[in-house]
Amino acid sequence: MTRIAKTTKETQIKQTVKDYLNLKGIFHYHNMQGIASYKGLPDMTIHLKGQVHYLELKAPKGVLSINQEIFQAQCQYDGIQFHIIKTLEDIMEVVE
Repeated sequence: MTRIAKTTKETQIKQTVKDYLNLKGIFHYHNMQGIASYKGLPDMTIHLKGQVHYLELKAPKGVLSINQEIFQAQCQYDGIQFHIIKTLEDIMEVVE
């Protein structure tokens, strides 16, 4: 029996954001998560109009972990853009 992997809503938004950024020609990269990575590091980083923006990609009902909240607060303190992206419209607002 062949098993088909279910695509999660978060996986779908990640692909949608990646496709949109490629379409717009915006430099972006996925931040690798793992045992040696910084806890709370957002899913993606983009360079936009001379600034670095961190993107945390979430399913519509997704919430930040405590480590993600700490990272977001540090970005806010440092004046670095941090966005929670749950829909195509969210990333469009960041880019436009």
